Amino acid sequence: MLSNVETQPITPAQDISNSDFDVDILSDLFVEPNIPLKFPLPTDKETYIDIPGNVKSVSQSFNILHLALRLITGANVYDKIYSVQEYRYFTNKHSPEFKKKFHDYMNNKLEREDTKLDEIVYDLINQELNLKLITADQFKDRFQKVKDYMVKFYKQQNERNLPNFTEHNFLRSAYVTVLYLMRKLFPKGIWVSNDDISRLYQKYLQDPMSIVFLPSHQSHLDYIIIHVICIRFQMSTPVVIAGDNLNVAVLGGLLQNLGAIFIPRSFNNELYTERNLNNVMEFFLLNKVPFEVFIEGTRSRDGKLLLPKYGILKSLCAIYNKQKNEDHNESFDLLFQPVATTYERVYENDAFLKELKGDDKKKESFLSTLSVGASAFFVKDDAVTYDKDGWNDNSERTLTGKIFVKFGESFKISEFLDSQSEIEKEMTDGVNLKRLGFKILHEVNRNSYLPEVSIVGASIQAYHDFTKKDVFPISDLIPVLRIVVQALLRENENSVTNSKILDDMLVCSDAKLEALVKDQVFSFFRFIKVNKKTNQIKIESPIELLYYKNLTIHLIIKRCLVMYILLLLDGCPNCNHRVVGKIFYILTGFLKNEFLFDYDENERNELSFILNDLVELQVVSKKEEDYQDSVYKITDHQYVRLFANLARPFLESYVVLISNILEMTNNLADSYARNKQQRTHDKIVVDDDELRYPTTKGLLKYIIDKSKKTQQFQSLESINKQYLVSDLYYLNNLKLVKIFKNKAKTKAFVQILNLRDLSVLNEFLNQLLQQGTRKKNMLTNEINVNYIIDITDKNFDRDYDDLRRAKL
Repeated sequence: MLSNVETQPITPAQDISNSDFDVDILSDLFVEPNIPLKFPLPTDKETYIDIPGNVKSVSQSFNILHLALRLITGANVYDKIYSVQEYRYFTNKHSPEFKKKFHDYMNNKLEREDTKLDEIVYDLINQELNLKLITADQFKDRFQKVKDYMVKFYKQQNERNLPNFTEHNFLRSAYVTVLYLMRKLFPKGIWVSNDDISRLYQKYLQDPMSIVFLPSHQSHLDYIIIHVICIRFQMSTPVVIAGDNLNVAVLGGLLQNLGAIFIPRSFNNELYTERNLNNVMEFFLLNKVPFEVFIEGTRSRDGKLLLPKYGILKSLCAIYNKQKNEDHNESFDLLFQPVATTYERVYENDAFLKELKGDDKKKESFLSTLSVGASAFFVKDDAVTYDKDGWNDNSERTLTGKIFVKFGESFKISEFLDSQSEIEKEMTDGVNLKRLGFKILHEVNRNSYLPEVSIVGASIQAYHDFTKKDVFPISDLIPVLRIVVQALLRENENSVTNSKILDDMLVCSDAKLEALVKDQVFSFFRFIKVNKKTNQIKIESPIELLYYKNLTIHLIIKRCLVMYILLLLDGCPNCNHRVVGKIFYILTGFLKNEFLFDYDENERNELSFILNDLVELQVVSKKEEDYQDSVYKITDHQYVRLFANLARPFLESYVVLISNILEMTNNLADSYARNKQQRTHDKIVVDDDELRYPTTKGLLKYIIDKSKKTQQFQSLESINKQYLVSDLYYLNNLKLVKIFKNKAKTKAFVQILNLRDLSVLNEFLNQLLQQGTRKKNMLTNEINVNYIIDITDKNFDRDYDDLRRAKL
């Protein structure tokens, strides 16, 4: 049964929020802009940065805007904003000297110093010569014309995409304006740990170098948060890698002034774009300017971390190796700082829900940004309203909450590279980028905060999946809430940040937990409601729970998978460690694109530990026999089913995807064959790919529209766009399907490469989702299971360990 634990009332003095977050950086913005660190900043030198030309800025603009803001905030406050960060403790990137230095550096690279550009131009002209488009005596003139064109082109690109670094007064005015709006949008604050920031600052001062901030990415506000932290704690603001989708009218110029480096989503084999970006990055890193990059590449829509993208990490490592090995700059290093940012509710939440349901992403624009800023003036702490039946109505309320920012353990890039073995360096061309990316994101996950709403949301999701009830008494939820809290606490015992809130929740009385549930629903949900008359919860759209469940699921996903397998094999005499292990291996493979399973050093996530822990909890019993592996038997079916259900939508999404790929491809093939002989002359110019293969966009829309109509699957979660895209790329990695673009690179198509294996995989997945003896027999049939392992292993990109085994 779903057991309860003994409780004692919580005293009013206890607080189940914030934990070791002790500073709200939106507090006292215009009283004292500089927050004292946990140590006194040294003042025995004029500057602590040994960069030639690092001088104080003497230019000050006193235009009407600055004068007005100075008058509004008070001269004493305004002049303190960002007053000591640059020149004394960091490089002064806002000085005219620095800007000229940057401009000359980039021009020299383009015009003279970068031999790579000459090589690219030479290859292009040589191809023209081989094709007899020019003669040998025209080579030199043609070379110079093409190079002049490329130099001019990239100078224009740099003007459009690189930072401007206007004077400090621009940063001050931005601080006053943006922070006024942020305080309106997030009246409950942005919470950080002074200890975290002081520890990073002290480490930096011991050996100044570029701090590379590596935050999780869930909102466009992430760009602002690190800037605000730096301004308030007397650190230099970073230059930031940003997608060129943000380089829109007016907004792009403002972001450039704040340090944005706009890059395309993909270089698409552009000849010099990547090298030009490397030159930009190298300049800032050589001058010890802080740097910020979101290695997930885009915002997560569902609360989980996305897998790392390796382009910028590759550039950072290449620059480090160049400085060390080619330029012999022995003092050069980079200080990597993982940052975990957690929102109780992201301001894009409503838009994300629409995207997850299948709507197209809305393009960024100045007007959309302006509307966000304007909305700050209409934010009000309005009271909860109720309809005639007693259900709360949040449809028109402004929903907002706290933001929590936690710094993980920082490390130097030299420390990471030195930790690699010789064979690892050999197998990965010197740098195991995958291990580096996963090291960063594992540290982000390890430090991610669990706000109360995430725990409540995960519990409501677990209860809903377990009971299939859309309306239920809050009192019925409490036992499940306690079980979820206990499970999360077991995985957070070493986390000061999370263990306090979980411990405090465990000792709450049922009445206080019910009050907490109601408060979280009132504060953060539009489609989850509470009835004040009946004290019930109503779930109108369970997809709204997805984000909050996924803020916690990474902690227990492998446990959920193990319990899902045990439930599948319940009553089977072959439910032993070997069989469970093989299916566990397959399922964790399926979810490699959803979770950070690679390079996971947490022993609690190992299969043996999980099984033994479930035995210790008396959820599962273990029978040891001499002639076979230990046999596992479920003793608490309700507990196992509760957590197993949380893993089910991830597997359902694969069945949804594969079955529809097969169906849609067959339909297109039939249609193509019927119409092939009837095509008019005009249609011959149409790319056959458009007629024979589904586009990725069309496929996802087809799946979501069809699933909504047929209600084939129990959970909307299994048809959300982010899961389906991750699954599609996993199948592409397995070479069961191929994702390719048309010649114009305007559309992406899906082609089945291995119909037989894809069909076998689909049948196996269907078995995982069904009940019955036949299913158990097939899952315990080692020939069948080994074939599935072969499908998921043989074509998948191998990790370093696989490469090492192959080498040995």
